[in-house]
Amino acid sequence: MENNIFQAVDITAGYGNKIVLKELSIQLEKGSCTLVTGANGSGKSTLFSVLAGIKRIRGGRLLLDGKEAGVKRLQKEIGYVPQDNPLFPELTVKDNLLLWYGGKEALRKEIGDGIIEKLRLSEALRKRVDTLSGGMQRRVCIACAMAGNPQILIMDEPGAALDIECKEILYAYLGDYRKAGGTVLMSSHEKADRELGDKIYLLKDGKLT
Repeated sequence: MENNIFQAVDITAGYGNKIVLKELSIQLEKGSCTLVTGANGSGKSTLFSVLAGIKRIRGGRLLLDGKEAGVKRLQKEIGYVPQDNPLFPELTVKDNLLLWYGGKEALRKEIGDGIIEKLRLSEALRKRVDTLSGGMQRRVCIACAMAGNPQILIMDEPGAALDIECKEILYAYLGDYRKAGGTVLMSSHEKADRELGDKIYLLKDGKLT
């Protein structure tokens, strides 16, 4: 219990009259990688948006370091990479990053700390997002999500449609992030991604098993 950085306890959430998550609970240990799998439409994206503080819950509790967490703290401590690309396609990679990092000084520090190099984005900084491959755009999304150095990184199908090189870059970055104490939660249907997981959950009928 002492190593749990994040807990969702008896979470209920949905849309309108439809309940998608039914008293669902999950615990994430610091430095771990947890995978969630399940059929399309099972509620994985809903679950991740709830845990990231994007979607509000109807019941239950969300705790960070054992303390109940509101939306602002969740969004500060959790980096979220949704399944849909949140980037501005008409802007350059650098301009997208500036929006997330809050200015040149903050971005310069992150570049100095190595995240841009680790994700191999240096040569793409001046390119428009809509000229990049899907794999490169996915890496830009991860770099944006890491603004503020969050403790937890949540990713919805990060490896979908990525080529082998992009996956190797992604896996290497996640390894470095976890070694530094970061915690990863991701959804995936791919066997290679499942090998990263310390725990694998199945989401079915609104609950995790």
